[in-house]
Amino acid sequence: MGAQAGFGQKKSKREPVEVAEPKPQDKSLDKLLSVRKQRLDRFERERKESRETWKRTRKSFHDAKQEWRDALQATKDYWAEARKDFLSMNTTSGQYQRAKAVYERMKVSSTDMRIKCLEVLERCRTARTNFFTARERVLTANRQQEKLTFMRDELRLLHQQSEM
Repeated sequence: MGAQAGFGQKKSKREPVEVAEPKPQDKSLDKLLSVRKQRLDRFERERKESRETWKRTRKSFHDAKQEWRDALQATKDYWAEARKDFLSMNTTSGQYQRAKAVYERMKVSSTDMRIKCLEVLERCRTARTNFFTARERVLTANRQQEKLTFMRDELRLLHQQSEM
């Protein structure tokens, strides 16, 4: 009598069917893109803030410059009026000397305003430099983000093609 499986003879061993398991996708590039996106958002926020700062300093410079120009014109007008009064013999030499002292104080005040204007101008230039630095950081980060996105898309496409 022939041997049957299960009655003395061992069953034949089956070979396991080889099924290619899908490789897990590498998520490190997605994580890197996420971190880079957060950095890009921060850079854009900093650029916006630096632009607003630059706008404010330009406005304050414009106001300081106008204030200085007005003071300078007022000084010139005052002195021209005082000289005209003196030369037309409407004022005494004492009044003229007092007017001259006032004129000197006005000149010093105008000079102080000019110095203040130059300080505001320096702050404005610094703010401008900060804005363009922040702008360049944003542009660089955008380019990097684009490159990483293209790389990720290409890797996904290659991964899909290899599965087929």
